[in-house]
Amino acid sequence: MKATMSRGALSRFNIATEDEVTTSVSPGISEYVRLLLVWVQSILRRWASTFFHPAVWRGLVVLFDQGLYSITNFLAGVFVARICGKTEYGFYILGFTLLVIIMDVQFSLSGAPFTVFSPRLKRKSRRLYLGSTLACHIMISAIAVAVFILAGFVTLAVGESAAFAKVLLALAAASASVLLRDFMRLVLLAKLQVWASLLMGLFVNIATIGVLLWAYFEQWLTPAVVYLTMGCFSGSAALIMLFAKRKKIGFVRGQLRSHIHENWRFGKWLVARTAARFFTLQMYPWIILAFESPAAAGVYGACMSLATAVNPVLMGVSRYLGPSTAHAACHGRAAVRRTVNLAMIILLAPVSLFVLSLLLFGEWALVKIFGPSYAGAGPIVGICAIGMGVELLACPLVSGLHALRKPVAAFQAELLGCTLAIFIGIPAVSLFGPTGAAVGMLLSSAARRAYHWVYFQRLTSGALPELTWTEQKWDAQ
Repeated sequence: MKATMSRGALSRFNIATEDEVTTSVSPGISEYVRLLLVWVQSILRRWASTFFHPAVWRGLVVLFDQGLYSITNFLAGVFVARICGKTEYGFYILGFTLLVIIMDVQFSLSGAPFTVFSPRLKRKSRRLYLGSTLACHIMISAIAVAVFILAGFVTLAVGESAAFAKVLLALAAASASVLLRDFMRLVLLAKLQVWASLLMGLFVNIATIGVLLWAYFEQWLTPAVVYLTMGCFSGSAALIMLFAKRKKIGFVRGQLRSHIHENWRFGKWLVARTAARFFTLQMYPWIILAFESPAAAGVYGACMSLATAVNPVLMGVSRYLGPSTAHAACHGRAAVRRTVNLAMIILLAPVSLFVLSLLLFGEWALVKIFGPSYAGAGPIVGICAIGMGVELLACPLVSGLHALRKPVAAFQAELLGCTLAIFIGIPAVSLFGPTGAAVGMLLSSAARRAYHWVYFQRLTSGALPELTWTEQKWDAQ
C-alpha cells in the first residue's frame, strides 16, 4: 500500500487537503478578530457617550457641591477636637447627631415628597405645591428651635454640663438657618438646578471655613461658635436664594392642607425610618456617654468622622439620584433599575479603595489629623470604614425605592437595623466601649442594606403595581 494518497483519493474520503484547511480556517479567524474589534469599539463609544452626557456632568457638580459641605463639617470637627479636647468634642458630636436627626425629619416631610412628586406636576401645580412644602418646612423649623431651647434650659436646670447646654442653645439659634439652607438645596436639586445649588454652597462653605480658621488661630473656637457661624452664613445664603425664587412659590389656603396631608402620607414612613435610624447609627455616641464618658464618645466621633470622609460621595450620590430616579420612574420600573444598578457599579471601585486605605492607614491618619491622644483607635476606624463602605455602595437602592413610592421598605430596613442595634449594639458598647459601638454599627448597616437589595430586586423584577387613587390624582395634575 502506498504511503501517500492522491488528491482525488483524499477528496473521495471527504478529507481536506492542506491548502483547503488553510483556506477554510483563515477567514474564520479574521471574522472573529473583526467582531472583537467592533465590540470593543461599541463599548468605547458607549462609555464616551455616557461620560459626556449632561446628566454625568450634573452629577459631578452635585458631588463637588456636597463635598464642600462635608469638608466644612469635617474641618470644623477637627478644629474642635484639636483645640477643645475630647470632652468638648464629645459634646460637639452629640449636638451634631441631634442636628442630623432634625434635618432627616425635614427631608422626610418636605424634601423627599417634593423631589418625588414635583417632576409629575404641571408648572402651576408645582408652584403651589412648593409654597405648601415651604410652609411645612417652617413648621418643622419652629418645632426644632423650641426643642433645642427647651433642652438647653432643662440641661442647665438639672445641673448638668454648662458646656453642653451652650451647645444646645447655639443649635437653637442656628438650626432654623441650617434647615432653610438644606431645604433650598433640596428644591434646587429637585429641579436639577445644580449650578444654583453650587453657587449657594460656595458662599456658605468658603465664608464658614474662613471664620472658623480665624477663630481657631485666635484660640476662641468652641462648639457653640462653630454652630453659630454655620447658622449665620447658611441663613443669609438661603434667604437670598429664597428671595430670588419667590416668583416660583405660590400659596392657596385650600390646597395647603391637602398638600401637607400628601407629604405626610408619603413621608410618615421616612419619619419612622429616621426614628429607627437614630437607634441604628446616631444612638451610639449617647450610649457611649451613658456607659463611658464624653471623652470616649469623642473618640468614637473622631473615628466616625474619618470614616465618613467619604460623605461627599454618599450625600452627593443621594442628592443627585433622588431627582434622577424620580424622573426615571416616569418611564417605568426598568428605567429606575438601570439607573440604580449603573450607580452601584460606578461606586464599587472607589468605595473599595477607600475602605482598603482606612484599613491600612486609618490609625496613622487619625493621629495626624486629630492628635496623639487618639492613638490606639485604629481598629475602630477600620470597622467604621467597612460600615460606611456598605452604606455608600447601597445608597442608590434607597433612592430607587423612594422613586417607586415604596418608602415603607426603607422603614422596614431601618427597623431591622434598629433591632440589631438594641439587642447586639448596646451590649457590645457596655462590654467594649467605642469598639463595640463600631461593631454594632457595622452589623446594623449590613443588615439594612441587604434588606434594601432584596426588596428592590424583587420589586423591579416584575410589572409596576397599579397606582393608588392618590398617586393617580397627583399624576393627573
